[in-house]
Amino acid sequence: MATMRSIGWILAAGLSFAGAAEAATVTVAFEGVRSGQGSVLAQLCNDPATFMKSCATKQGLARATAGETVMMFTDVAPGRYALQAFHDENGDFRPEIPPEGYAFGNDAGYPPSFDAASFQVSGDARITVRMTYIGGVSPAGAGGSHGIAPPAGETRVDLRQDGLYGELYLPASGGRRVPAIVVFGGSEGGLDTISGMAVDFARQGYAALALAYWREQGLPQTLELIPLEYFDKAVGWLKSRPEVDPKAIGAIGWSRGSEAVLLLGSRNPDVHAVVAVAPSGIVWQGINYSDNRSGKSAWTAGGNPLPYVTPAGALYRADSMRDMFLGAMADADKHPETEIPIERVNGPVLFLSGGDDHLWPSRQMADRMMARLKAKGFRHDYAHLTYEGAGHVIFVGAPDGAMARAMGQPSPMLGGSAEADAKAWANDWPKVLDFYGKALKGDSK
Repeated sequence: MATMRSIGWILAAGLSFAGAAEAATVTVAFEGVRSGQGSVLAQLCNDPATFMKSCATKQGLARATAGETVMMFTDVAPGRYALQAFHDENGDFRPEIPPEGYAFGNDAGYPPSFDAASFQVSGDARITVRMTYIGGVSPAGAGGSHGIAPPAGETRVDLRQDGLYGELYLPASGGRRVPAIVVFGGSEGGLDTISGMAVDFARQGYAALALAYWREQGLPQTLELIPLEYFDKAVGWLKSRPEVDPKAIGAIGWSRGSEAVLLLGSRNPDVHAVVAVAPSGIVWQGINYSDNRSGKSAWTAGGNPLPYVTPAGALYRADSMRDMFLGAMADADKHPETEIPIERVNGPVLFLSGGDDHLWPSRQMADRMMARLKAKGFRHDYAHLTYEGAGHVIFVGAPDGAMARAMGQPSPMLGGSAEADAKAWANDWPKVLDFYGKALKGDSK
């Protein structure tokens, strides 16, 4: 879950292209453009003091081409220029990251310094940079995803009925019924990222349903007003499968998907084990990347929007959103109806958090839920695994799996370091498997 509202863009409806006599042509090839939707917008800046703020010495726009998109800047005066760009898939001239991609000169990471993202222009030049999409997420309105391909030994079943959209990954079971896990993504939406985690669980003998609940064909295109009954319907479908043990169903949710999984578990007694990754036990305002002031709840029950808390937007920072949520915790305290009644979950609960989560205060929110479960006399096991120095991407399934590869290098917006995240992934994967093994397979301690 992440968003970047502004990285110094001043593009409006009209683009200006200043000229300079006896200057050069700079050709930029953007590699890794994931679709032909929308355009690639870019800026060259020759002022280190205002780079990433208001500087746009030269601006360019090119229709997006999947794979490689080429853009030319003409009449570029000699000098040193830093490059920034983004893939404007929805055509609103604003970077919305995720889901849209971004790029900087020399493939500098976010947030880049002028020196890291700049190059010298002394004549005609061609440079190549790669577009980055956080988590490899799917664009809004894109053609329906089937998630990642099943590896050898697994079977993938498309779920496209009764308004549901998902991919069920089945292990080779020799005709035996197996326990099942429903897998939810977060504010990246779709299936592309979270299906990698589902594949990892299937390798461990679980029927794993990667369930999209927004940002796929036929589903809402914003994370707003998602009916909780949708998740109940998915669990019912899973119970009906001949491959699945209907009495051994668990669920896992990441980031905003942690809200979904805790809401599901608190409502549906057929879910017997819940893992909440980078979690929140508070219902927060929904997400609309095209209109962050739409002011709608993320979830509904019985057709009614759930009460929610709005992050403190005045505390927004491009490199960390944590303060926005911390600044709104007092509102959550005043409105207990925004708390998820996690004590109603019909089985054990496990929380995973990173101490350096920049996106939101997942460690503090997990501690808050631990205190709630203790105060409510929760009758099942519950635990919180937290890791110093790790960020928002605290769990990816198998540490060498597809989701781990998709996440790439840590982003300042998500927090953590590559070393701390990798240590957390290696530590928490076997512990999550042990948690589900005891809860759903009856493995002895």
